[in-house]
This record gives sequence, C-alpha cells and structure tokens, in this order.
Amino acid sequence: MDRKDLRILAILQDDARTRQAEIGRRVGLSASSVNERIRRLEEEGVIRRWTVELDAARVGADITAFVDVFIESPRHEAAFVELIRGLPEVQECHFVTGESSCLVKARVANRQALRELVLDRINALEGVRQTRTSIALATPKEDPRVPVLGPDRGEG
Repeated sequence: MDRKDLRILAILQDDARTRQAEIGRRVGLSASSVNERIRRLEEEGVIRRWTVELDAARVGADITAFVDVFIESPRHEAAFVELIRGLPEVQECHFVTGESSCLVKARVANRQALRELVLDRINALEGVRQTRTSIALATPKEDPRVPVLGPDRGEG
C-alpha cells in the first residue's frame, strides 16, 4: 500500500460516495487507476465493506451503553463471542486488559431494551460472572474513521 492508496482511503472514509474521477483529480490518478486500486484494496481486505453512518437517536437507538463483561474462564469465550455476534444491538466487542474480560458497546431504544440485553441475554450466558454497565450521557466525539494519514504517514 502506497501513499496514494492511503489518500484514497482517507477520501473514501470522509465520503464513500465521492466519484472516482474526483478522487483521481485529488490524488493525481486517472479514474480507471483509482477504480483498480479500490478493487485491489477490497480484494486484500483493507476495505472490508461499504456502509452508511446513521444518526442513532433519529432511528430509535437513543441509549448508548458500555458494558464491562467478566467471563469466568477462557473456555466460555467462544460461546460469548457467538452470542455477541448475533446481537444487532451490539456495535463493538473488545477483549481488554484490566479487571473485566470484554468491553461491549451497544445501542438500544430505551432502558427496558438495555435491561433485556444485559440481564436476559449477556448475564444469562453460562460463564458470564457479572457485568458492569455505563450509559453515555453525551457523545462529544464519535468517529468510525481509521486514521490513515498523519505525521507517521507523511502528512500532518
């Protein structure tokens, strides 16, 4: 991956609907070269999927919660991961260092939906010892983009 690939990725993360001709103009390539590079980045798995970013509150997911999950033993992790992957409310799940085993980010419609997710689904799973939930009061920054350009990549 070269600097032009990184610039293409940065442009696409800002607006995936940017026309290839415009991307080419901005990075100094033809539209067909941009198309080839994007196709290669998809094939290599750098671009994993194309999606749209929604305003969660406007589509009824008013509560953002972070759930620390304490798993008793590594032998229970596979079942936990299988459960989490099947829960549409869960946006992220990370195995972490520290007291808890995992940190889960979820978006739900209301407190009842959060209760059902945490108590009836996650806590009910064999091997989950306990959970600790925090609800976001405000979100001053949330950015799904991955930094691909910056001082360490030759652009600051």
